[in-house]
Amino acid sequence: MIKLPKKREKEMKKIAIIGGGACGSAALIELLIQSRTAKLEKEVSFVFIERREKAGYGLAFGSKQRTHILNTQADLMGVYANEPAHFAEWLKEHGGKYRSDVKSESDEENAYTSRILYGHYVAEQLEKNIEIANKNDIKVERIQAEAFDIERLENEKLVIHLTNNSTTEVDEVLLAPGTPKPNTFKQFKDNKNYIDFPWPTSRLIENTAKNDHVGVLGTSLSAIDTVMSLVDNGHKGKITMFSPDGMLPRVQPDENKDFERRFLTLANLHQIKREKGHAPRAKELFRLFIKDVEEAEGKAIDWKSLNRDSKDQLPLLEYDIEIAKKGGDSLLNMAYSMRYDTSTIWSWMSLHEQIIFTKWLGRHWTITRHAIPLHNAKRLAKLMKEGQLQIIPQNNKVEFLNDENCFEIITGKDGVFKIDKLVNATGSAGKLEEMNNVLVENLLKKKYLKPHPIGGAVINPHTMQCISKNGGSHIYAVGHLVNGMLMDVNAVWFNVKTIARLASEIIFKTTTDGDI
Repeated sequence: MIKLPKKREKEMKKIAIIGGGACGSAALIELLIQSRTAKLEKEVSFVFIERREKAGYGLAFGSKQRTHILNTQADLMGVYANEPAHFAEWLKEHGGKYRSDVKSESDEENAYTSRILYGHYVAEQLEKNIEIANKNDIKVERIQAEAFDIERLENEKLVIHLTNNSTTEVDEVLLAPGTPKPNTFKQFKDNKNYIDFPWPTSRLIENTAKNDHVGVLGTSLSAIDTVMSLVDNGHKGKITMFSPDGMLPRVQPDENKDFERRFLTLANLHQIKREKGHAPRAKELFRLFIKDVEEAEGKAIDWKSLNRDSKDQLPLLEYDIEIAKKGGDSLLNMAYSMRYDTSTIWSWMSLHEQIIFTKWLGRHWTITRHAIPLHNAKRLAKLMKEGQLQIIPQNNKVEFLNDENCFEIITGKDGVFKIDKLVNATGSAGKLEEMNNVLVENLLKKKYLKPHPIGGAVINPHTMQCISKNGGSHIYAVGHLVNGMLMDVNAVWFNVKTIARLASEIIFKTTTDGDI
């Protein structure tokens, strides 16, 4: 009789999640689910690092402003990767569309809730899953501190350095630091008239007087939230939004009309790869996009006339509001129909073509794909008609005039503006070197993260593992840290899908050591 070798007891592996916002929380939840179902209570443990007392919120979903609403309908916001409608179901059980912090003219599935309500949902799901894990003997250690550095040891272990003067040694690290604050306009860092980031809202409100003329750098969704924060807290002074193109996002209907694509499909793009032997090109994508939209409209379209760069935004906003009330136009619905395919298409493109797309079409795609919820669009139009809010393009230079104690913004179209207070609401930082995050800065210096030319870090998009010789093979990233290689990283539904792949990879690697 052959004696089988005694099974070697595996070493307990420790996995760290750095960041307890929506992405970090979703990652821990998914890792706990996969660990529990695989009966790995003796093989893995977790360290959850978040500097705030309450996890699940982060900057994005910690705002107490009830008018800071999600930019995505509830039925895409489930924190579980394969249950996108879970949040909509949770919402029905917690007051539904009749709540004061829910904006909907239809049903819960198409509702836009306040950000803080979504934060409550994520926090609740996180606590539930940690409780279940504990009952199943899966250890979760919570550390309330900020991670500021990681050191890679010779044995491939990773030592995380924390602001509470402690360290923790782990086998795998997931970086989920949330929305990266930009480090632009460093020259104004210590200026009392300058607010370097609109979050948390308390900083914005405490540093602006009710009658100040407030300048907002940016016209995207972050800038719009800034405007909402000001007026919700009784701001009476003028608000001026500045950006290079002065374009507002388009307006998102409560419920988009169905749109069937016949030309810009994954099948057709794969056919291009197969028959022509090259990756999809930006021009080819745009031509196919045009064919789909024009077929839906039943006519040719003057595409140059749709360019909104430096145009008066109020009539465009009013037009978009009326279109959104009817379920959106073909352009909006075409972009919305692509939400599940864009990341795949992006991954098929060469870096050269990605750069061309970003420079040529990127901002036009962004204002169409990431639109303003209808409720907030109506409020913006009202502020513009009343003269309290204006949108100014072509901002060329920003200076502070010490003798007048104000900012001077020089624009190429509308002249010179003098502003009492200035808010940097240009959105989250794109490139690693532009991120005001001490951990990212230190990992960049040590070359544990490799910058991607478009933004974020270089990763394996299938596993989310950071690709860096110095960093080794045990650091992963999710969310804004990977914004160059992946699209839609500001969308929860997309992040939870990538988190599911990441969790499977980490669990497989830590429990098998590469062996079957």
